[in-house]
Amino acid sequence: MTEELNLSELFANSVKFISRNSKLLLTIVAVGVIGVVGYQKFKTPYYETKAICMSGISEYERQEQIEDLSQRTAIDLVNHLQINIENKDYPALATLLDVDENVAATIKKIEAEQLYQQDMNEKFYALNKFEILLTIYDNEKIKDIKLGLIYYFGNNQYIAQYYTSYKKSCKILISDINEEIEVLNETRVESVNSSFTVAAGNTITGKNRKLSNDIITLSHMREDIKTNLELLTPISFVQNFAKVNQKEDDILVWTLLGAVLSFIFGLFVAVIREVKTK
Repeated sequence: MTEELNLSELFANSVKFISRNSKLLLTIVAVGVIGVVGYQKFKTPYYETKAICMSGISEYERQEQIEDLSQRTAIDLVNHLQINIENKDYPALATLLDVDENVAATIKKIEAEQLYQQDMNEKFYALNKFEILLTIYDNEKIKDIKLGLIYYFGNNQYIAQYYTSYKKSCKILISDINEEIEVLNETRVESVNSSFTVAAGNTITGKNRKLSNDIITLSHMREDIKTNLELLTPISFVQNFAKVNQKEDDILVWTLLGAVLSFIFGLFVAVIREVKTK
């Protein structure tokens, strides 16, 4: 009972305190809110956009990965650019992306994240794609940044060496497969001719069928290699950065936060003022 009375008295005193200092508190809160709104309106606006990408770097490296076509290296390379952005080292950033320095200076933040998919057992597994989140001050420079990222990956010495070796080995492998298919075709022709002289049924149930299956298997393998050779570039955009026109200013969130902080500061000022008047 005593505790209830104490809480009731504390609440009543708090209400009376706020009521006595209502003008002061309202003035401080109003100044704080106006200041936040003014700052949000006059600061440089920025825009947020996303792109979905895929990289073949893990295929070039030919290393055992937990997931097929792991995107870890590509993600790390994109996130490494944030070091220059945070340090405002725009000349270095412009060199990496092969863009003008004023274009590099428009980047506020860039971040890459692995994309995941949830299966029927509610388990998440990594996809062979990743997402790039771009925050930029000038939405007209989005295309320049995309081209800059392509240049950045394509001219990275580590990637370039692996990519050159990968393309060379793929072309050699395709050539070897073509030669093997020619040999198998010749063998099949000889087998068919030989089968006709012995028994026609051998062309269906005998060695000829196995040769045909081998040729189909090699053909599929060759087409897979050709597809990978064409598509697995250092970085490719599955979905380009969206062209956004709505600027991000977070005015509502910052206004509420400014009002709360101003109110707390006003309470502190009001307490000091009452202590001095006693």
